[in-house]
Amino acid sequence: MKVRRSIWRDASLTPRILGIDARGYFPILIALYFPRIWTFAAALLAIVGFYLMERKGYTLPVLLRAIRHTLRGTAIHGRAWWHHRRYYE
Repeated sequence: MKVRRSIWRDASLTPRILGIDARGYFPILIALYFPRIWTFAAALLAIVGFYLMERKGYTLPVLLRAIRHTLRGTAIHGRAWWHHRRYYE
């Protein structure tokens, strides 16, 4: 009996081109729209940066979450700021 695999299983996977996240190639599209040497160099530098991030185990959303966590700090409050009673007697 053949086991059928669900097509939704791969719906959340990020597309990859040559082993690098496909979002890393977006600077190439910008460089093709503005064809200058420095835009191609910047796009290549961005792709190398994305490759190095992937080697460290980061993707773009994970890196943005890590930056947000660093900026937020260590204290995580259990109540939202609009629920705090600041001016009570």
